[in-house]
Amino acid sequence: MRSNRAKASLVSITIVAMALSGCVTTQQDRIGANDGTDACYQYRVALDSTGNYYAEDMLKGAAIGAGVGALTGVLASGNLKGALIGAAAGAALGTLGGYWNSKAQQGRDQAILGVMNDLDAENQNLNRTQVALDQLVNCRRAEIARVKADYKAKRIGKPEAEQRMALIRAQLDKDYAIASSINQNIVKRRDEYLIAADNIEPGSAEKIRTKTAVKAQTSKKKKAKQTTTAGGTPASQVVQRTNTAFETSERINATTSSIQQIAQKEATLDAV
Repeated sequence: MRSNRAKASLVSITIVAMALSGCVTTQQDRIGANDGTDACYQYRVALDSTGNYYAEDMLKGAAIGAGVGALTGVLASGNLKGALIGAAAGAALGTLGGYWNSKAQQGRDQAILGVMNDLDAENQNLNRTQVALDQLVNCRRAEIARVKADYKAKRIGKPEAEQRMALIRAQLDKDYAIASSINQNIVKRRDEYLIAADNIEPGSAEKIRTKTAVKAQTSKKKKAKQTTTAGGTPASQVVQRTNTAFETSERINATTSSIQQIAQKEATLDAV
């Protein structure tokens, strides 16, 4: 048994190290170097910087889950194959429900307060991401409008206009890759908070998920005001904050999707 535990420790450490090292990239890897040709580069940097917040915690959750799974696999089977199978299962547990399970170890009352505080930070960062994403999209659209205006006024010929549009489309493709990666992590975290909210107030996750986009937009200001007040029980405040996070994440998702539409339909001379 001691030998199995030693194997489990070694395998768990190895898997965690591999999981973390395999996902680490530098900002320059993600956004590319600033060669002076991108007028919107500062907004891309700002957007990418907000993504660090969402990626870090999710990676920790997955790594912890993989480590626990490896330990279970070795103890159950006594071999490396069992460890790898356990690691795969553990990684899944680490990214689905792992957040609430870890909070619940503190006791229900402390867990609710902990989730509520985490959601305050989550919503602040989601707002920063939405602002950064909007600024980047608005800058790209301004660049597109500038090229079209120059072409229409005959300040530049069609070959130059096409070349500039092609560059903008390439930049939009890169923007989409960055925003999409961030959005994926946001959705993972959002699902964790929905699970937590459902454990705190059963049925709340389904109510939040099934709200229509129209209702979400109509009640956006009201909901934001509710989450900043001290009214309601801690459990209801968690649900309110989760709802706010869900609505903001939906807007981020919609804006991310619009980047592809801009590249395909707006960054062209066809409409000039």
